[in-house]
Amino acid sequence: MSSTNEINEYLIRLRNGEPCLEEFFRATSGYIKVIAYKYLIDKSFVNDVVTITFYKIFDNIHRFDERQNGKSWISKIAQNEAYTINNREKKYNHESLDEISEEIACALDYPSRVEFVAALQNALTKLGETNRIIVEQRIIEGKTFKEIAEMLGMYVGTVYKRFKKSVKKINNEIL
Repeated sequence: MSSTNEINEYLIRLRNGEPCLEEFFRATSGYIKVIAYKYLIDKSFVNDVVTITFYKIFDNIHRFDERQNGKSWISKIAQNEAYTINNREKKYNHESLDEISEEIACALDYPSRVEFVAALQNALTKLGETNRIIVEQRIIEGKTFKEIAEMLGMYVGTVYKRFKKSVKKINNEIL
């Protein structure tokens, strides 16, 4: 693990546009992983924290003040990313299926169940394939957003947003 002074030197070099990215990554990635493991509830997101932390470091390198402790600066970025992911996961995994299902337009507004089901099926066919799969997996199969995300190789937040937009489209179609 690199010392605070070494990390500060790398950050200064990066800020000045010097090519030391690979060295910086080798010197700090293990440290960031340790922080991610410490603060994440779901350890499967460790690599996400590392990736996002590096992105934020590079995006904000112009703000780095060489008088401050670079190791602490990096640590705080990684901690914040871990907290963000933890909060996002809580939000997406604790929403009950009953709450989600109620978002689909009420079947009672249709004269018959058959007409409602036909309208719903028609609306589903108008969604893109991925969005249709997300809606079907969530409502019919009762899968969590995390399970669907893993199945489709997507981020949980992306699945959640696509689901919400798809439900809105379905409601607009059948109402």
